[in-house]
Amino acid sequence: MGTDIIRTAAARIFKLAAAVAVIVMSTGCERRMEKVGAIYSCDDYTVYPDSFVSQSLTLTAKGDSMIIRTDTGERLERVHGTKTDGITMSGSDGLITYLFNRETHVPSGDYDEFTPYGIYVSECLLDCDSAAMAVDSRIAGGEIVEYAKGAYRWPVSMADATWGVAAAAVSATEADEKRAHDRAEALKKLIDCDIYYVYDRREGLFAGVPPEMDIREMPDWAGAGDAAAMMTLEGNISRLAAMRWVNTLLPGSYEEEFVAELGENIAKRFWIPNLGMLSQTLYQRPYPVSVTAADNIAQALAVVTDGTGEAMASRIISNTPMTEGKVPATYPDQGLEGESRRGALTSAMWAIASAMEKNGDAWALSYASLVAKSVADGYALRLLQGVTLRTVFGLMPEADGLRIQPYVHDMLGDYHRVSGLKYRNGTLNVTVRGKGDVVSTFSIDGVISAEGKVGTDIEGEHEVEIVLAGSTGVSDGINVAERKQMPRAPEVTVESPRKYSIKSGETGYFIVYLNGAVDEIIGRGQYELYNAAPVTAVSFEADVANTVTGYASKNRLYIPAKDSVSIACSAVAPTGGRVLANKDLASKHVESTRYKNARIVFDYESASGGGYYVRLRYLDGLGIVNKNRQYALRVLKVNGEQAGVMVLSQRGPEMWSPAEDWASMCGTTEPIAVELARGRNEIAVEYFTPNGVAGFDHDGNTAIPVALELIKR
Repeated sequence: MGTDIIRTAAARIFKLAAAVAVIVMSTGCERRMEKVGAIYSCDDYTVYPDSFVSQSLTLTAKGDSMIIRTDTGERLERVHGTKTDGITMSGSDGLITYLFNRETHVPSGDYDEFTPYGIYVSECLLDCDSAAMAVDSRIAGGEIVEYAKGAYRWPVSMADATWGVAAAAVSATEADEKRAHDRAEALKKLIDCDIYYVYDRREGLFAGVPPEMDIREMPDWAGAGDAAAMMTLEGNISRLAAMRWVNTLLPGSYEEEFVAELGENIAKRFWIPNLGMLSQTLYQRPYPVSVTAADNIAQALAVVTDGTGEAMASRIISNTPMTEGKVPATYPDQGLEGESRRGALTSAMWAIASAMEKNGDAWALSYASLVAKSVADGYALRLLQGVTLRTVFGLMPEADGLRIQPYVHDMLGDYHRVSGLKYRNGTLNVTVRGKGDVVSTFSIDGVISAEGKVGTDIEGEHEVEIVLAGSTGVSDGINVAERKQMPRAPEVTVESPRKYSIKSGETGYFIVYLNGAVDEIIGRGQYELYNAAPVTAVSFEADVANTVTGYASKNRLYIPAKDSVSIACSAVAPTGGRVLANKDLASKHVESTRYKNARIVFDYESASGGGYYVRLRYLDGLGIVNKNRQYALRVLKVNGEQAGVMVLSQRGPEMWSPAEDWASMCGTTEPIAVELARGRNEIAVEYFTPNGVAGFDHDGNTAIPVALELIKR
C-alpha cells in the first residue's frame, strides 16, 4: 500500500507548531544566555560544568571536593573517589567528574523492558560481565525466552528484538566470540519467527507492540487483536538493527535488499514530514493511520542505530518538541512523565543521539536533564556515567572495534580523562583534549592513527589520546514547546450502516478518516457517509484547539451486502466439544483446540478473483476458560500460502454483558488483506506452534469460531 493513504493531521497544525517553535527556541536561548557559563538553565535548575543549582540542592566544586548544600545543612565530599568498577574520571569540569566518580548502588532487579536500554547506555561499558549475564539470562535452549508474563504475550506484545540491542552492545565490548555467535543464532531464530508470523507483507513492517506500551499509550478501544495489528517504531527499528547485527556475525542470514527495504519502509511509513519527527505507531486495519505522537526513546534508538538517513536524523533531534528542562517520554504527553526510569532513559538516549548529530542545544538539554535526575537517583546516575562515556569521550563499541568520536560541548572544559576502562582483553585510559567534534589527532600509545578506532585484538593497558579542533558547524537548535496532553479517542456510536454519532469530553471538532486518509474536519457530533459504494473504513480523531490530536476511533467498516460472504464453520467442520456445557448449544458450534479442529478448511469459489479482506467471527466470552492468555491464536492460509496471524481476543468477566449469555458473545478478528485466484480457493484457519519462541504457552489457546467472512475490496 502506498504512503499516500497513511496520513495524519500534521499538515494542518504545522504552521502553528512551527511558529510556536521559532518563538520558544529564541526564548530558550535567551534564558540560557542569562546564566553565563551554564550548560543549561531553566526555572527548575541550572547546570554548570562545576556546579548544580536548584531550590532544594546546590552542588559546588571546590578543589578536589564538592560542597553539597541542602535544606538540612552542608557537607563535603571528595571529587576523585574510587569506584568498585575501577573506572575513574578526571578533568576540567568538577561537577561532571564528581558525578562520574560517585559510587552507584543500583539494584540488579528483574530483566524487564528497560533493561536492554540500560545495558546499551551504560552497563556494557561500566560492568560488561554483569551486562553479559543479564543478556544471556534470556536464552534457553538456544532460543530467546519471553519475559512478558501478563495477558499480552507473543505475537501481541514483544520486546525481545530490543534484547538484540543489548546483545550487540555486550558482544562488541567483551572478547568472547562464541557467546556473541550464540546470541546472534538465538536472535536469528526470533527474527525468522517474526518474519514468518508477524511481518506484514502488505505494509512491509513488523506488527505487534512493546510490553511497555500499556493502556496509556494505546487507545481505550484497543484489545489484543488491535494491538497485534499495530506497527510500532520501536519494534521495527529494533528488528532492523537486529538483522544488521546478525548479518555481521552470521553473514548472509538476511538478504541486504530485504533489510534495506525495511529501513526504507520505516522512513516512509513513520515519518511525519511537516513536523520533522517519526510517528510512534501505525494502527488500524485494513488502512493504517500514523498517530501524530512521538516515542522519544524509539526515535533516539532510530538515530543511534542509524535506522534513518542523516538528514532525517538531524531533523528528528532539532524538530521533535521538547519541554523546558525535560526530554518528554512522549509528545504529546500520554501520562508517562511520572515514571522515573523511563524519564531517565529518555534523557540518556536523547543525549547520545544529540551528540551523534552534533546538536549542542539538544545535548545540553538532555544531558542537564539527566544531571538533574542523577543528583538524587542512583539509576539516573548510572545512566549519566554511561552517557558521559558515550558522548564526552565518544566511546561506541562496534563489531569491528571501539570507535571513538568525542563530542565536547562548548560550555565544558578542554581536558577530560577516563582511566581503567575495560575493553575486550585490554584496559584503556582515554584522554580527550579540546572542544567540539572534529578530531585533529588520534593516537594509541603515542602512535598517530587515522582510523579513530581501537581494534578488537587489543590486549594489556594502553593510552588513547584524542585532540579536538572545534565543531563542524552550528547547532541546529531545538524545538521547545508547551506541554500538551494527548486527547482520548472519541466515542463513536453506529446509528446505522452509514450514520455515526461522535462524542468527546475534550473537543467538539473531529477529523474524519476514510480508508486511512484525512477526508474532512467537522465541528459537529454527527456524521453521515455519503456515496460510499465500495467497502469503506470510517474513523474519527479528536482535534483539540487545532494544535494537538491523538488516536482515532476504531475503524468502522461500511460493507455493502453484495460485497460480503459468510461461511459457517459448522458447515465445514465437526461440532461439539467440552467448553460449552450446554450440549444442545455445543452441538451447533465448532470447538478448535490443539488436538481437535486444529485445521478448518473453507472452499470458496471466486467469480473474478482479486483482493479480499478475510476475518473470523468467533465466541469471545471465553475469558473464564482462556484467562492465562486472554486471546487465542490461529494462522490464516490462502491456497497453501500464509496470509497472516489471527488474534482472537477474549473477554474476561469484567467485560461480560449482563444482557448476554457468555457463550453467545461474538467478536471479530482484524481483517487480513489477501489475493484470491479466479475460481476455487482453499482458505484454512490453523492452530500453530511458533518456532523460535521458547516457552510458548498453549494453555487456554482454545477458540470457538462461528463463521469466516470474505469481503470484496
